[in-house]
Amino acid sequence: METMAKPPRRRRWAAYVALAFALLIVAGVSVATWLLLDDNRLRVALEDGVSALSDRPFHIDGDFAISLGRITTVRGSDIRWLNPAWSKQANMLSARSLSLSIDLWSLVRGPIVISDAQADDATLFFEWSREGQFNWTMGNEAEKKPGERSGPLRLVLGQSELRNVRIRVSHPGLTDELVIDLLRASQQQDAENMLLISTDGVIGERPIKAQGRVGPFHELIAGGAIDYNFDLQAPNANLKASGGHFDRLSDARAPRLDVELLAADAAEILNTLKLPELTAGKVQLQARIAPGDDRLAGTLQGNFGAFKVDGKLTTKNLSSLDELSLLLHAEGPGVAAIGSLLGVDHLPDEPFSVQVDAGRSGRELQVRQLSYASDALRLKASGVAPRWPELGGLDFDIDARVADLHRFARLLSLPSLPALPLSIKGSVKGRNTGRGDELRGDFALGNIAGEVSGKLSEKKDLAGSTFSYRASTADLRELARAHGFGLAAEGPVSARMDGEFALLSERLRVTRLAVEVADNQLSASGDIDFRAADTLFEFEPQLRGADLRGLARLFLVQEQAANFPAQAYALGGKLKLQGSRLQFTSKDARAGSSVFDFDGALGFSGKVPTVDARISARGTNLAELLKPPLLAGVPAAAFSLSTRLNMSDQGMALNELQFSLADSRLSGRLSTGWPGAPERIGFDVTAAGSNLRASVPEIPGYRAPPVAFRVEAKGTADPANVDIERLDGQLADSRIALAGKLVFKPAFSADAVRLSVKGPKLSQLGSLTAWPLVDLPFAVSGTLTGSKDGVRMDDFQATLGDSDLKGSMRISTTGRPRVDVDVRSDYLDLQLLLDPSDASTKAASEVDAASAASATSATSAAKKRAKQDDRSGKLFSDKPLPLEVLRTFDGKLLASLARVEGRHQQLSDVKADARLQDGVLVVKQLQGQGRQGKVAANFTVDVRGKQPAVKGQLKATDVIFFVRGMARDDEARLPHHTLESHFSASGNSFSTLAAGLDGYFWLRSSPGQFRSLDLDVLFGDFAFQLFSALNPFARKKPYSTLKCGGVYLQASKGRVETAPAVVLQTGELSVISKGTIDLRSEKIAFFFKVVPLQGVGLSAGHLINPFIKLGGTLHDPALNLDVENAAIEGGVAVATFGVSILAGSLWDRWIGSSGACERVADEARKLRRSRNPNQEPGF
Repeated sequence: METMAKPPRRRRWAAYVALAFALLIVAGVSVATWLLLDDNRLRVALEDGVSALSDRPFHIDGDFAISLGRITTVRGSDIRWLNPAWSKQANMLSARSLSLSIDLWSLVRGPIVISDAQADDATLFFEWSREGQFNWTMGNEAEKKPGERSGPLRLVLGQSELRNVRIRVSHPGLTDELVIDLLRASQQQDAENMLLISTDGVIGERPIKAQGRVGPFHELIAGGAIDYNFDLQAPNANLKASGGHFDRLSDARAPRLDVELLAADAAEILNTLKLPELTAGKVQLQARIAPGDDRLAGTLQGNFGAFKVDGKLTTKNLSSLDELSLLLHAEGPGVAAIGSLLGVDHLPDEPFSVQVDAGRSGRELQVRQLSYASDALRLKASGVAPRWPELGGLDFDIDARVADLHRFARLLSLPSLPALPLSIKGSVKGRNTGRGDELRGDFALGNIAGEVSGKLSEKKDLAGSTFSYRASTADLRELARAHGFGLAAEGPVSARMDGEFALLSERLRVTRLAVEVADNQLSASGDIDFRAADTLFEFEPQLRGADLRGLARLFLVQEQAANFPAQAYALGGKLKLQGSRLQFTSKDARAGSSVFDFDGALGFSGKVPTVDARISARGTNLAELLKPPLLAGVPAAAFSLSTRLNMSDQGMALNELQFSLADSRLSGRLSTGWPGAPERIGFDVTAAGSNLRASVPEIPGYRAPPVAFRVEAKGTADPANVDIERLDGQLADSRIALAGKLVFKPAFSADAVRLSVKGPKLSQLGSLTAWPLVDLPFAVSGTLTGSKDGVRMDDFQATLGDSDLKGSMRISTTGRPRVDVDVRSDYLDLQLLLDPSDASTKAASEVDAASAASATSATSAAKKRAKQDDRSGKLFSDKPLPLEVLRTFDGKLLASLARVEGRHQQLSDVKADARLQDGVLVVKQLQGQGRQGKVAANFTVDVRGKQPAVKGQLKATDVIFFVRGMARDDEARLPHHTLESHFSASGNSFSTLAAGLDGYFWLRSSPGQFRSLDLDVLFGDFAFQLFSALNPFARKKPYSTLKCGGVYLQASKGRVETAPAVVLQTGELSVISKGTIDLRSEKIAFFFKVVPLQGVGLSAGHLINPFIKLGGTLHDPALNLDVENAAIEGGVAVATFGVSILAGSLWDRWIGSSGACERVADEARKLRRSRNPNQEPGF
């Protein structure tokens, strides 16, 4: 059998590779054919390619066509090239039609050659931002490496024809957007292969015409030797430029330049170009570079308005500036606007002058004169650099004076520069010994004087250079004021500073830094390392002094400085800062007798700093450290604190918290959402100790009890809900328990909120300033449940001593909020609420002692409230009443109290029924049974109008004025009283309600007997004083007998008057009174006529004052016992009800008769019927 020969293995692999390349070529040709034969696919590919390369969206919204070849022509319409995202303008290029012919080979070799360009109705937008961004800078700025620069594509334009092209320019240095309209612009090649340029356009309504010639075109493409001339003409302005051969800058015989600008008015040019109007006047500028045999000669001369320049330059090599000689003088009205155009903002805008005289021979650069002069800065410098551009052997002198350093704050981006004058005079002297140069200088900043010295190394970056400095001032307050804050010290504050530092290879070492302010010393040493990507700062600062409060007084007012202890202090540690991370460790820092430790790190990379630090503190006296107004009443006891502080964008927390004060302890965890959500808190803590009062600071209105305590609490709270997982507390033998969740948003609800408080003595919970808690057993409990529609409590119970209160509550949050309350009680002692100072003392049998102990009467209490609420000296306060709350919800109150006791009142079967609906409170029933008789009232409060309106009535039948502890026989002899009143008023305070009062008040009294001193107990000392003046027998007899009495008053718009009178008959005399009370001014004017009853002896009659006047105000009433004046002022009116029948014996018989009370009552009924028949009392 014949066998076939196998081809060599190497040939087989060559065949495989050739086949693979063939397949790749076929695939590439197929893809290109598929792409190029479909204009739409090519349009999309071109849009995507340009968008990707430029990092800007590129769109061809109209027609698109392409003609392939070495010179490929692309045509399109409705073209948009969008601006970068930071620009507020939509497009940086738009064109109705555009045609470009591109030399494809130039895409490979560069530059890009566009042999022919046609454009119609196009707009180009050039924009610079204040941050230095340029919208035609291509590529993604975020992806560029540091120091990498990018710019517009390099290209050469051959023939072109532009029609109706608008160029818009926006720059921070321009006063407005610059708009250039090119009506027609063309560029053609002539027979000599030169480009001929012709342009007609408009700038700010001023026509311009430009013509020029540049080439040859092949040299332009190659970047070779070209020549050009250019001529631009505009009204009152002309610019001519010519030159060439700038490809050979090192050849003194090649480059040439001739530029001339002439104009009638510089201001016109500036306004046209939207530049700040820096100057005005003629413009004549000429710049020239003329070649020579071995040197180039350059000149710049002329003026631009008030700006003048005269400069001369010669050199052998324009590229390296060998054998340079430069003379320059320039002056002008200001450089701020010029600097802004060049990207340098905040230069002083004031007249200036500049002088430069410099030369170079070999490597030696000599600056014979460099000066700058303006009102803000004066600078003079000169020197020699023998090995330029190296600085070794430098011989340099400088003298600079700054009138106000703060004027350069924005220019140097140093906003904290003080508003003080600065002067610097220094020198660098080269030694040419290889051991470096010497630096010496003096400076003065305001009243601070200092000096600097050092040795400059000749190594790279001055590595190995060392410096020292000193500065001092007799009064640091001037520097503080210049920084915008004043030192609080009353006298001069001396200060000094000195230090040493060295420049190492990419590092700065601070060998010593010492600052002394008054008696406080700051010292530090450390390194600043520039080698890493993020500069590293490592320092060890120390701050110490003899008086921390004295240091605080330098910066704070006296009241604030008093918060700090007047003791020695020492603060210090190790600080490390790199990038956005700061580490600080401090041990045994002292403030008075307190010691502090800190070890942690702070991060600044995010919007919210992050903190992870261990903090501890200890001391012998916490009150020494925390003073008012930080905290009042801080216990003066030893303390210690240890915790880990963590903070992030999620909030701040004190973890592993351990705090002790004397023998009290607090441990656990506290957290808050600060700074993003400071209202969000969390807690899981345990606190315990032997004396609560000695463990907490002062709490306004509350005094903690001196009892053992223990509290465990865990939960969270925010504006939407409060979730208490556990709160268990014990104060002595009293216990508190609370748990559950309250939801406030989006609707109020509760989730099994359980409360239980009980103990053998309420006083174990402490005391309130306005209400000392009593030593009685107490208990409060209840459970609050609910859902999204509302909450309810059905098991509320409270007891205090023998008093009890129980009931239910429902709160509905569906629609308008509604609160329904139903309370019940078997016994309620109001003394525990109204007069707790004597609540636990029940001296029932000692009536006189109880009367004396209750000297705080209703009148004196009202005076006290008036003084607290209203300093005007009125009884009724002007303080607004919070009645607007009645507009916010609806509700119902039902109350049933079996027995209620006040100080001198006892009621049983008390019922209340009140409804609140749409801003109207209606109390339909408020009644109770007294020891004798019954009391009932009803009223409404309407807050729907601008002023709240109150209207109601009060009735009491067969009631007695009882004094607690009164004997049963005395109680049985008391007069019985019947009362009826109708009233209405409007206003938002007690004073305005009183000033608008309308209605009447009737009180009739039946015969009886009472203890005279009980008037003091019931109504206050002035009531007894008035009764004693009317009835002098009251001071001699323990009991007074009342035969009858009647009080008949009516009110209209705050004016209360007798209608017709007040009448009173005792066993010895008869009293009748007429008068008014003006509730607006609170003035009283009442006149009393007193006569003895028939049968009273003559000697008794001599004791009676027949006429008495009651005047003054409700706040300070006053009696006038002047019989004669009282009779003249009001006696007639009182005695006759206004009828002139004052005939002594006739009147005395009338008033002294037994029917006087009934006669006055009859007159009252007549008046009541005449004024309002529908409101006549039923008695």
